[in-house]
Amino acid sequence: MFDEKKSRDLARQLLRKFEHPKAGTWERVELDIKRNRMGWGTILLKDRAGRPLKNCEIRIRQTGHDFKFGCNAFKLKDFSDNEKNAAYEEFFRRVFNEAVVPLFWDSTEPERGEFRYSADSPVMERRPPADLVIDWCEENRIAPKGHWIFCDNFVPSWLPKDSREVMFLLEKRIMELGRRYGTRIRKWDVVNESFTYHPRKCPTIGDATVPPDYVYQTFQMAEKYFPVMDEFIYNDGTDISFRSFAHDSSPMFLLADRLLRRGAKLDGLGLQFHLYGDVESAVRMETGSFFDPAHLLQVMDQLGQLNLPLHISEISLPCYPEFPRDIAREIQGELLRNFYRVWFSQKNCQSIVYWNLCDGTAYGDESRFNAGLIGPDFTEKPSYRILDSLINHEWHTETTVATDENGEAVWNGFYGEYDLKFLGTCEHVSLTPRGENEYPFALSE
Repeated sequence: MFDEKKSRDLARQLLRKFEHPKAGTWERVELDIKRNRMGWGTILLKDRAGRPLKNCEIRIRQTGHDFKFGCNAFKLKDFSDNEKNAAYEEFFRRVFNEAVVPLFWDSTEPERGEFRYSADSPVMERRPPADLVIDWCEENRIAPKGHWIFCDNFVPSWLPKDSREVMFLLEKRIMELGRRYGTRIRKWDVVNESFTYHPRKCPTIGDATVPPDYVYQTFQMAEKYFPVMDEFIYNDGTDISFRSFAHDSSPMFLLADRLLRRGAKLDGLGLQFHLYGDVESAVRMETGSFFDPAHLLQVMDQLGQLNLPLHISEISLPCYPEFPRDIAREIQGELLRNFYRVWFSQKNCQSIVYWNLCDGTAYGDESRFNAGLIGPDFTEKPSYRILDSLINHEWHTETTVATDENGEAVWNGFYGEYDLKFLGTCEHVSLTPRGENEYPFALSE
């Protein structure tokens, strides 16, 4: 472990391009948050005779966000005691309005033809059954997101080696997922991490070689078996998303453009952002890309030229183990604040998903980076408090307005759900970037 002086010096280097970015970067971020995440609403009050109600005070309070702030729900009801499970759910509900549902093929069909979807399915660590997670989401007004339909990892060991048989079984899986969840889950990672295989080899799934265009074929199958309103996303890793950037020759851009030209129902791109690794390597190698807000915006702007929604789909910000604990947690919080502000501002971005809520719950040895927002003792880390402050305070609207002589009142707020209280009544409305945002009410004096 480094001493405090060296830790502070490395931390300053990590944060250097956030504190001294390319000219105009933070000015753009602040302007774009207002331009892309806020809008005007108009309330019109009349009495029962149709006359304007003048000088009527209206209290306006935001109750939910249109933008999706998410987290995976892989530990839902998965802890050893009820107290921890209850705490997990409370921490989750307070800041997140989207939950990633684990639909890995190896955990949903561990034996061929034996499915593990129902809430009473056998326990499997970090893999709560889909029915359980979706039921909880619906009870708590949280949007579920399906992760994933197909991937080159986490596939059942029983999968055959024959390519045609694998694709036949994949179609059966997609048909089953569409039948079960097509109307309960509206957002899907259709294909995950297709770039992870060696570029000189044919793509493989488990031990099977699959068709070179299996990504396209998977999207075609999903379109066949899912409702037309479901959103289909291609999701890939951190290096592919942000480091391998070459403008319109970037891997993600080329793949998405090709899928669209072939007529695939591609509705969005998922960009992962796992920053696992040691801090000195981060300073030495990564400050030119991952820790540069101007670079992050450049990548997203380029992908935005495809006119597709972007989703920061999996985020892990480490508490670097080389730092003393308090410094590590402080820097994690500062990184979170900076990254979220950049992503939230970019006009194509529609969701930001933190990956593991709690320390000690990551996949494999990734837990050693303590990238959760909640400590192992179930206390809030600075990163959780900062995220709570951003979502529920800084990016939250509460105000009071009064109607004019025409019975009209306007307000400017973050897009989302609102309660309007006036004349002893409470009305619920949605302020959205996709509508007129006009709310007429006829009441008695």
